[in-house]
Amino acid sequence: MGKYWNALRFGNAKTKRIIWSAIGLFLLLIAGTAFAAAGGGAVWALIAVFSLVMDIVLLQSVKFGEVELRRSTQKDSSRGGKRDAGKEEEPAKFGQISEITKEDIRQLLVHYRAKKEHVPVVIDSFPAENVRQSAAYLWKDRGYLQLLVLSARPKNIAVPLKKVTGLTCRRGEEINPSTEYEELRKPSVLNLAYQELLPTYTERQRAGGRKYYTKNLYVLAPGIELTNTSVRNLQKILPLPVSFEGLSDEGESPYYQEARWQKLLLMDKILTASEYREKISGILKEMSDRMPKAGFAADLERMVRERLVTREVAAYFLEYRKKQEKKK
Repeated sequence: MGKYWNALRFGNAKTKRIIWSAIGLFLLLIAGTAFAAAGGGAVWALIAVFSLVMDIVLLQSVKFGEVELRRSTQKDSSRGGKRDAGKEEEPAKFGQISEITKEDIRQLLVHYRAKKEHVPVVIDSFPAENVRQSAAYLWKDRGYLQLLVLSARPKNIAVPLKKVTGLTCRRGEEINPSTEYEELRKPSVLNLAYQELLPTYTERQRAGGRKYYTKNLYVLAPGIELTNTSVRNLQKILPLPVSFEGLSDEGESPYYQEARWQKLLLMDKILTASEYREKISGILKEMSDRMPKAGFAADLERMVRERLVTREVAAYFLEYRKKQEKKK
């Protein structure tokens, strides 16, 4: 009975329809038997027999692989896994992450009851949980941010949402790309699924011509460092604004700062080009309506020099400003 209960709770739509149909037939079986015993005739007896036969057929058609996490005999023998009767099976362990298959991932998501809205992310570092440069899935459930880390020993981490207090950009961390994400770069299912979520690197040059590389990380309190390419997926689950601590200059207007930050989000693949244009247009319109004339012109020119806007866009908003002043 436990298997059928699990199938009803965690099975796919087809499995659940079968179980509910079986329940309906069982009730019809009871009713048919009762009416036949009370002298209802052969018709009710036939209904009872038909219900019994169909119930058996339906219950035998339930595929419990859709709702139970279980390893194949081959994996159990190769990894030495044993299943104790009456105990929930532990998730599979792997020698290295390149062994993880699509079926392994599906079973892990079922085992940890991932929500349909789960998204893939790459965790650069989460020191409190000893996680480093790992593929993961993320979703929200009952007041927690859930993380399924796809490592050699997959694990589920639940972080109370009340502790997820913000998202901060940390820029320019110097690294050696050749030593990063070595496991995730090997040909595998995870490599195919997570390649686009690996960090992007910026090549820089020191005085004297020596090259070095940096990456930008986004830190989700409490200390979960995500790759820049993962933030867009994160915001589908948690639409947090990004804080750019330490990247402000007292001489900059808040409009210029906001425009510069939006450009950083575009470069880090968090905003699309159309989203960036929409954000910038809103900033420029507010500047046109509220800033003093001298400051507006100076900021607009600076934005053109910094390639935050094109010369054509600047000209449009200069003209817009003139029209607004004439109306006043």
